[in-house]
Amino acid sequence: MLAFFLFGGIAILSAQAINLKAKKMKSIMINGNKGQLLTGNVQFEQKGSKVFCDQAEYDPINQVLVGTGNVRIINPEGAIVTGQRLNFSSESNLAIVSGDVLLKDNTLSIKAPVLTYQTESKIGSYNQGANIQDEDTYLRSRYGIYNPNKKELYFRKDVVLQTPDYTIQTDTLKYQSDIKKASFYTYTQINTEEEQIIFNKGYYFTAEKRGFFSDSFAYASKGRLMVADSAFAENEKSGKAFGHVWFYDSTESWQMWGNRAFYKGNLGETWVYGNVLAIQADESDSLFVLCDSLQNNKDTVTNIQELTAYSNVSLMQKNAAATADIMHYSDLDSQFRLIGKPVLWDSATRMSGDSIRLKIKNKKLKEGSLFPKAIIIIKEDSAHFSQIQGDSIHYYLDSQQKITSSRVFRNGESIYYIREGDTLQSVFKTKCSDMYFGFANNKINKAVFYKENKGKLYPLADFPEGEMKLDRWIWDYEKKPKRQFFSSPFIQLIPITRYNSIPNLPKAKPKKWYQFWNGNFN
Repeated sequence: MLAFFLFGGIAILSAQAINLKAKKMKSIMINGNKGQLLTGNVQFEQKGSKVFCDQAEYDPINQVLVGTGNVRIINPEGAIVTGQRLNFSSESNLAIVSGDVLLKDNTLSIKAPVLTYQTESKIGSYNQGANIQDEDTYLRSRYGIYNPNKKELYFRKDVVLQTPDYTIQTDTLKYQSDIKKASFYTYTQINTEEEQIIFNKGYYFTAEKRGFFSDSFAYASKGRLMVADSAFAENEKSGKAFGHVWFYDSTESWQMWGNRAFYKGNLGETWVYGNVLAIQADESDSLFVLCDSLQNNKDTVTNIQELTAYSNVSLMQKNAAATADIMHYSDLDSQFRLIGKPVLWDSATRMSGDSIRLKIKNKKLKEGSLFPKAIIIIKEDSAHFSQIQGDSIHYYLDSQQKITSSRVFRNGESIYYIREGDTLQSVFKTKCSDMYFGFANNKINKAVFYKENKGKLYPLADFPEGEMKLDRWIWDYEKKPKRQFFSSPFIQLIPITRYNSIPNLPKAKPKKWYQFWNGNFN
């Protein structure tokens, strides 16, 4: 971050006798003591370092030299300090260079109104601001201290550190050069071309590219934002976030809550763990997902997003809700895939199979498939249920996520109740390889049977009780996820960006943020 010889250029004066040279020398009184006034190419040397100025006053009693005009200090290793005034006390071991001070040492340069150096402790400092440059690294701050004994650089007040890769803005920064550790004690903002990091406390090992950030942490990249209580950077490509984790992808309107997270590649890969809630927000048809853990991947080249939810998965949109052990979603075909005892419900229908596919169009569940061992159960009343099953079933949903039609493929069976008005009158039980059913208000209003239909029509009263259920019958509507299960588990506050922000930081209208903060989604 900075060379450990930050103030090395003026670390050349020590408590020893001063042998002065000048074109003219005369005796004068200085603070009641007999001293010397030197003019014209004033110079002296200590331990190989040469000091020059236009004029100097030297008090041998107090061992104080005050030099003015074109002050130069040349170190034998090549460092040069220039300024307009030098105040050096051999007794207190304090050297102060002031007036447009410039320190140059190879690639390092420091510009400041005043530089102070304690020759005994070797601690250098400035308190009126400084601009520091070392090749492509720039730093400026109001106060700065260098302690070579501890190998520490300490900067305070309006600290800005710029490199070709990032800009750090904070109020307090300590850098330990021996272990290459930067420590932060107050609000800190790090900007790169594609990223922004905000935190309040933390440390970072610059060589190992790892660190820990706490007291609120935010990381934004390419329209994606993660906020947490704290975070650990494992390297420059990945890290972990802890406590009240919230993730937002503005390109797909996805928001996720959890207890902890692991992230990689500018948030292109994110894993959220612990009571995870994910919402694809929409003004009228938000899509909700609950699970124990969720993986979110976004391909940086194709921009295709994939979501995979694991364990105790629940999904809901409008009247449709589903459960499964695993859920996978891909932008490539806009489909949810549910496996592991998956079940899909609408307002009065239960659908299941060994796997379920749900097709998304315009952010709405529109159609899908059940296969194999597919079955659809429709509640007619408290005692009677129409049933459709087969090797696979393809179905369609309306704008309210209610089933509108279904097509059965291979080994179809059905129990189909027939109404007259609102009254159940008869039931048709059949086996047919392929079938089609139309629905209105969650009731079958049309049936078409293809290929070898073998069935029997019963008056309702004569339908045998032992034949009222197909072999895949399950009615557990009480397990359908309810809307209140999908409320945001905590209110996440987004840290305020104090300095110039990167252009891709997600933004939203105040009303939308108000809805988000309070967990209000339709």
